Amino acid sequence: MSDDQENLFDEDGNNILDDFDRLTHSLFDRVCEFAEDEDIDDELLAMLLFRLSLTTRMMAYAQNAAKPSAGGLKLDLDRFGRDIETHLRESKKDADRFITEVKASIAAVEREEDER
Repeated sequence: MSDDQENLFDEDGNNILDDFDRLTHSLFDRVCEFAEDEDIDDELLAMLLFRLSLTTRMMAYAQNAAKPSAGGLKLDLDRFGRDIETHLRESKKDADRFITEVKASIAAVEREEDER
């Protein structure tokens, strides 16, 4: 098993990706509820979440580094930026599938609304 595959399981053999997906879905549901309650449009929500993500990463560095410094934070933010770029590239590669699924979901919702 490769190092990457070994990193997919915790010490108890639980699939970390399954737990990550579960947490992602739960957080998404809560964020959507918040956005609806606050009447926030999707583009603003994305920027709010980015700001929160960035702030969370900066706080994590400051709390977890043995000797936090501005230089260390900058290096950590560079790593964070590379992680974001990797996810963006993967999302671009998956754009066709995503749009196909979203269109199908929207059509299904519209059919349900028409049947009511």
